[in-house]
This record gives sequence, structure tokens and C-alpha cells, in this order.
Amino acid sequence: MKKILLLFLFLFCGGVALLGQSWDRITSSGEFYYGEGRGDTKEQATDRALSDMIKSIAIKVESEFSSISEQTSSDGEYDHQARVIDCINTYAHSSLTDVEKWVVSEPPSSSVYHVRCWIKKSELYRIYEGRIAKAKDLMNYAEMGRMAGKLDMALQYYYWAYSLIRSVQHPNEVKDDSGKTLMTVIPVKIREILQGLTIKVDAIDGDYVDLIFLYNGEPVKSLDFNYYDGRAVCDGGIVKDGLGSMEMIPGHKPQFYHLDIEYEYKGQARGESEVESVLRVITKKYFDEANFSVSSSGRASSSVAAGSNPKGSPKGTSNKKKGSVTAQSNDYKSSQSADALEYKLNASDNQLVADTYRQKYIDVMDTVLSAIRTKRYGQVMSFFTFEGLEVFNELIAYGKARIVGNGKVNFFQGARGRVSARGLQMSFSFNVGKNGKKTFVEDVVFTFNEDCKIENVSFGLGEQSTNDILCREAPGWNNATREILTTFLENYKTAYSLRRLDYIKTIYSDSAVIIVGNVVRPKPANTSSSEMSISANGQNIISYNRYDKDSYLANLKRVFANNEFINIRFTNNEIQWLEKFEDRKVFAINIGQEYSSSRYADSGYLFLLVDMTNEDEPLIYVRTWQPNQVNLEELYSAGDFFGL
Repeated sequence: MKKILLLFLFLFCGGVALLGQSWDRITSSGEFYYGEGRGDTKEQATDRALSDMIKSIAIKVESEFSSISEQTSSDGEYDHQARVIDCINTYAHSSLTDVEKWVVSEPPSSSVYHVRCWIKKSELYRIYEGRIAKAKDLMNYAEMGRMAGKLDMALQYYYWAYSLIRSVQHPNEVKDDSGKTLMTVIPVKIREILQGLTIKVDAIDGDYVDLIFLYNGEPVKSLDFNYYDGRAVCDGGIVKDGLGSMEMIPGHKPQFYHLDIEYEYKGQARGESEVESVLRVITKKYFDEANFSVSSSGRASSSVAAGSNPKGSPKGTSNKKKGSVTAQSNDYKSSQSADALEYKLNASDNQLVADTYRQKYIDVMDTVLSAIRTKRYGQVMSFFTFEGLEVFNELIAYGKARIVGNGKVNFFQGARGRVSARGLQMSFSFNVGKNGKKTFVEDVVFTFNEDCKIENVSFGLGEQSTNDILCREAPGWNNATREILTTFLENYKTAYSLRRLDYIKTIYSDSAVIIVGNVVRPKPANTSSSEMSISANGQNIISYNRYDKDSYLANLKRVFANNEFINIRFTNNEIQWLEKFEDRKVFAINIGQEYSSSRYADSGYLFLLVDMTNEDEPLIYVRTWQPNQVNLEELYSAGDFFGL
């Protein structure tokens, strides 16, 4: 026993001596950043050691981080070294995984804990390279957004990429594949987008101002903006398919309306820990091109959308022969704007209602649109079924509802005598906080039964998503298939936006698999066994929670109760008819989803495995949600649930 004890003491003392010699080399070689800390607990001592190490890094590289302070703080003063320390901390909290630690002493042999830590300088350079690679990936996404007319996505990812590059040690040395400096390239791309924007007043309806947003002459698919309402700056302006809306305080009718285009998207970075931490530290880069003054007497472009009017038809008139209905605004309507932003659904002729049957639907919609415009809803009750009227009442109570755009509606032939009226666009406004406002522009779809009664009202999918389905060509697909898929997704979106929990309960199988992913900071080792965690390139952690139907609905009920509004926007989609289910119509749906509520906003990917054999009673077997931060190769698909 004595020999064993002596051997232990020899090894322990020898180890301490070796560590002491190593520490001497660490502090003198110039190859390491290092720090020391003392505290009442090991965690406290470790944090202080890390802080000391980070301070040493900041002191050595302070002059090389000039780009993080392009602008001073609001009071005109900010300690540059303090900002550099904050910047280095963005790495410490997300990426410093190879920090070595040595507990020099601890109680009871010492009154406090003493910890030393160090990291190779080469490891820090590797982390810089990882951040640069991420910035370049964001630039690729930004370019895809710009090409698709989704300027919110383009501006957000360009600016995030720019901010990440500003946070590396030598930002002016970061170049693209062609050798151009990204610190120069990215601001140019942001300015090009902003300079390519045209914003004009479409209509003034009382205190509401409807705007048309064009990018290089084409309607902007999506964009966010802030505006001055005559009393305060209001955020929450949203552009969809070229249309946006503002709500002024009563009586405020200026000569010019002032808008700021959003590009920082600081609030959207809550799930992206690395970007979030950088945006808190890096001073905002201001682009004067993001500020717009829009004349109240402006007129929208007079360009006519393809197919909106036959040759010789006067602009701004409804084309009854083609089956369109136009709703006029109360106050002022640009005489040239009616056809500027035609809602373009790429439908074939056999998908449209024949001329001989169209007029009766036109007459009903003329009356319904007039009732919405004048808010005299009681006069149209007879045009609805009981179920249709119930949904209609919920929809017009969704914020402050108004018709925007040209109000044109076209009629599509469905199965079993159904007809859907598509093309109507409405805005829905909500007050958020003291001065905040949120306005959504939505496509609204009216569905008629075989008796020409409106049996359902829903939010449409948007021009892009609708066309993705209407134009889908695949074995076994026909117009009926396209209709049931479009209708299902519209009803799904509407149910979540209107918080129709009873309906949502009916569309989930009792044995449904429901998986929800969230970006979280790394959790301790005692994470619940119900959670599965994966690392995304060592940066973020995606935590996946699996729910059964009852627990999911219970959680959804709480979400509905705690939010003044919920809004869902669908983007691109991929839909597969699963041939393995020979006797059923089972579809695998992958669709981009942008979720917004009064408390939270996020974007990501929705996957649904849904049985639509009975088109009036769809049944969801699988629902998964994954945030944007997940790698695309890791998105759920039908193959992950093939055993169902």
C-alpha cells in the first residue's frame, strides 16, 4: 500500500511539474493565447480565465479589427478595445472548442479555485476561416433570393454575410472566387438592390396607403419596411407579390410618405446564435439608399400584365368576358394601376370556368367585395353556407381587413362542381406594442359548392407556391390532384393563422409523428432523453422534440392563446405522390415556410406526409419543422418515415 501511495505521489507531483513547464512554454513561445482566473467555484474561475485570455487576444489584434467600428455609438463614444473584446467573445461562445484548461489548485488545498486556459493561435485562424466560409454560403443564398425577387432574403443574407466578415481579424483580405474584396463587393450588391427598387402609391383609402413595389420593373415577391405614420416610426410593413400597405394616424395626409427598407433583420437572428452575437457587437452599416420618400400623388406603372386585358380593352376596367371582378377603393385609386400588378396564375384553359357559367360567380363576388369594402357584411350572408360564413367571419376579423391591389378575381373549375375564385388580395393590420404595426398582404380564396354557395374562405399560398402546384407535371397528376393539394395547403395555412384548433385536430392522425426542431445553445449533459441534438458544423445546435398528437395540440393551444396574431407564408415547394401506397393518395410535401407572430418569427422547412384519399378529410401522418439553419442534406423526407 505504501508503495502504491508513493507511486501516486510521484506521478502526481511529476504531472504538476510537467504542466508547470508546459505553462512556461505556453506563455513564452508566442504560439498561444492564454489567461488565468480565480474564483469560489471552478466555473467562476474558468470564466475568469477565459475572459483573461480573450482580453489578451483583443490587446494583440485590436488594430486589425478596425472594421467593426465604422460608426460610433449614439453618444459618439465607444471604447474600441471593449468592442474588440465583445467581438472575440462571439467566437468564444460559439466556436472556441479547442481551449485547453488546467485546474492549478482547488479546495481544500487552496482557499479558491485557480484555472489556466490557452488556445493555439492557429486554432483561432481556423475559426476565422469557418466564419468566412459561412459568410460566402450566405452570399449564395442572397443571390438566389435576388434572382427569385425575394429581396427580403437577399438583403438579409447579404448584410449578415457582410457583418460576419467584418468580425474576422483581417476583413479587407477576404476575397471572392474572382479575387474581389468582399468588404467592397457586398455593400455594392446591397446598394444595387436598393437602387433597383421603385415604390409608388397605388391607392389611398382613408388612413390606409397602398403601395406598389417593383424591382427592375418586376413585382417584388417579398420585402420588409418601416414607415412614419405621422406620429412614430412603425415597423412591420410587409410586401407580398409587389403590394404593401401603411396605416397613417387619422388625418395625416403628407405630400411625401417616408419609408426605410429593412436589411439588418436583427430580430430574425435569434435562432442563429453566431449571427445574433455578431449583430449585437458590430456597429450597423447605414445605407442611404434604404430611405425612400414616396409622393402621395404618385402613379403606379402603367405596364399591363400578360393576359390581363384583351387587345383594345381600356386599362383599369374589369374584363367580364374573361371572368374578372374588380373592386374599387373608397378614396383615391390610381387610374393606371389596376393592371400593373396582375396576379399571374399560370393556369391552363381547362382549369378555368367556361364563359357560359362564369357570370353567376362574378355577380356573387361583386356583391361580396362591395360588402368587404363598405364593411356591410350582413348583406351577403345568404351567399354562404353555414360553415363558409363561419370561416368568412373569422377571416375578416383577422386584424383590420381591407382589399388592396386591383381586386381582380378569376374562377377555377374544381372537382364535384366546386369553383374557386382566386386573385383577390387583402391587407390585414395589427397593432404591436406601443407604436408598432404589422401589416400582411394575403391572397384570399373563395370556394363555391355546386349550388353556387361559398362553402369556404381561405388564405392563398401566394403566386409562386400556387403556380408550383398548378403547373406540376408528374405521372398520374391531373387538375383534380392539383386542386386537392392546393386546397389542403390553403386550409392548413388558414387554420394556423386563424387559430382554428378544432379543425387542426381533425387533420392529424391519432398516431401522428410530430417533430419540431429549434436552434438552441448547447445544453448540458443532462438533456432530456426525449430530445435529439445534432451539431451544425460545430456552430449551432438543432434540438428536435418529438410530440404525440395530444401533447402537440396542447402546446399549440398555448401558442395560440399567447399571440395576438400568427401569420404563415409559404414559398417554394416539392410534392411527391408516393407510389408505395397503391390504394391511397399519400403525398410527401416539402415546403418553405416563414412563420411570424406577435412574440416570435422564424423561417425554415415544413415536411408533411398526408393521406388525401378522402379529399374532404385529409389526414396528416407526419409533420416536421426544421429551421433554416439546418443543413439541406439533413431535411426530413418520405424516406425517413417509410415504415409507416
